[in-house]
Amino acid sequence: MEHISVAGHPEPVPASAAAERMLRDRLETARESRGQQAADGLEVLVGERIGVLLGGGMPSIDVATMRAIVDHVELPSEDEDEPTGIKGAFQGFKDKLAQRGGPAR
Repeated sequence: MEHISVAGHPEPVPASAAAERMLRDRLETARESRGQQAADGLEVLVGERIGVLLGGGMPSIDVATMRAIVDHVELPSEDEDEPTGIKGAFQGFKDKLAQRGGPAR
């Protein structure tokens, strides 16, 4: 078991070697395709999610868990104007509610 440091989580994280490689590969891909700032943002989001999982009792991060994290963490692109994922779904609900005369918040 490796211990990796991830931005967004203050302590070293116990993770499998395969999970560590997957994270580094995804960060490198983000860095190459979207720039250093996007890679840094992705690392913070991943670290925050890892912190939630470890805080919930997960003892370490395996490759399947890391894949789920890096595949589903939302990193907004610079050219997207519309929210996507859960944010987009909630925005859709808010828009429909406002159209029907409900409270707009």
